[in-house]
Amino acid sequence: MSNNEISSWFPALIYTLEKKDKYSVLKLIIKIFIANLIFATTATLTLWLIFGTGEEAAFFKESELGGSAALYNLIIFLLIVIVSSLSIYLLIKLRKFNILEAIGIFLFSLVSGSISSIVIPLLTYITLYLLSSLFMIEYVLSVFLNIFDVFSIAMFILFFILQAIVLTQKRFSAIRNWLLLMTASWSGVFMGLYTGFLTPLVMMVGFSLYDIYAVKRGPIKKITQELCEMRPESSEDRSKSSFVLGLGDLFFYSMALSYSLAYFNAFVFFEVAFALILGVILTIWILISSPSVEKELPALPIPLMFALIVIFFNSII
Repeated sequence: MSNNEISSWFPALIYTLEKKDKYSVLKLIIKIFIANLIFATTATLTLWLIFGTGEEAAFFKESELGGSAALYNLIIFLLIVIVSSLSIYLLIKLRKFNILEAIGIFLFSLVSGSISSIVIPLLTYITLYLLSSLFMIEYVLSVFLNIFDVFSIAMFILFFILQAIVLTQKRFSAIRNWLLLMTASWSGVFMGLYTGFLTPLVMMVGFSLYDIYAVKRGPIKKITQELCEMRPESSEDRSKSSFVLGLGDLFFYSMALSYSLAYFNAFVFFEVAFALILGVILTIWILISSPSVEKELPALPIPLMFALIVIFFNSII
C-alpha cells in the first residue's frame, strides 16, 4: 500500500526521501520542529494572553480531586488512544479501507476546523487590537468584535473543508502535512494550557512509556507490519524511503512548550525547546547511525525526558 493510499486516514506526517542522502531525515525533522515551534509559540501566546490557564479540557479536575485527577486523566486518554489504535488495526486486517478513510477524513477535518475556529479568531483579535492601538483605528476592532462569532464559524467551515480536500487530493500532499502539523501543534498547546498543572506532566511521562511499547511491540508495530506486508516493493522503493512522524509526537512536543511558557517563563520555554530539539536530533541520530536498530523508533521518550528534566529542575529552583 503506497503513501498516497494511506495519507487520507493515517495519523502521521508522511514524507518520501532520497536514500542516497544519509542526513535527509535529520534535515527534515529540524524543519518540522522549527515549524512546530512557531505554531506552538503563536497559539500559546494567543490563548494564554486571553484566557490564561485552566482545566476545561480535563476529564477530571485537579481543583476537585487533587493530584489523583492527573492519573485518572492519563488513564482515560490512554484508553482512548489504545482503543483507537486497535480499531485501526482491526479495520486494516479486515481491509476496510473505505471505512478508515471516511472516519479519518471526518475526524481530522473536525479537529482542524475546531482548533482553527478558536486560535485564528483570537489571533486576529490580538493583531487588530495592536494595530488599532498603534494607528488609532478602533472602529476596525469594534467591527470585528461584532462579527467575531460569525468569523469563528467561518474559520471552522473553511478549515474543515480545506483539511478534507488536502486529505483526498494526492496533489496536495505537501499542504496535507503542513495542515496536519498545525492542527497537532495547536491541539497540543490547548491540552498543555487547559488540563491543569499536574495532568500535562503525568501525561508526558505516561505516553512516553506507552510510546516505547506501542512502537516496539504494541499497536503501532502491528499496524506498520500489516501495511508493509500489503505494499509490494517497486523500483522506487530501492532509491527512496518513507519517513513517518506521528501526530502524537508533535502534539506532546507542543504540550511541553505551551506548559513551560504558561506555568514558568520565557527562559524555561527556550530551555524546553532546546531540550526537545536535542532529544529529537539524538533520536534521529540513533535511527540513522545504528544499523542494528529497527526502522521504527519511538519519538517521544528521549525528547520528553529531556524536557521534563528541564521543567523539574526549574520547579525546584
